[in-house]
Amino acid sequence: MSKKVVLITGASRGIGAATAKLFAQHGYDVCLNYKSNQQAAESLQSEILSLGVKCLCVAADVADEAQVVSLFEAVDHSLGPIAVLVNNAAASTIKGSVGRTSESDALYECDQCFYLCS
Repeated sequence: MSKKVVLITGASRGIGAATAKLFAQHGYDVCLNYKSNQQAAESLQSEILSLGVKCLCVAADVADEAQVVSLFEAVDHSLGPIAVLVNNAAASTIKGSVGRTSESDALYECDQCFYLCS
């Protein structure tokens, strides 16, 4: 029986990294998505591999549809079908203070990120 696969966006640090470790400890093969922090992602990958599961690092901006498609294709090819998606990455085109952002703009940004990674 093949292992379950989890894809975690924004996984190179913080909550994403902690989530990746937890899934690996429970026997999941893990895909670590990151936007720019390759060093942190590869360090976490080494830690996860030591737990006896497969781990793939893929750089992709979740705000870019073509990169999201490539991300999912890489996971499917290298690890198999995704059983769990943890949509942890932040994707925003909004600049400036959150307090100056309209509610509708903020909701659009959240919906766009979720849609691209779903």
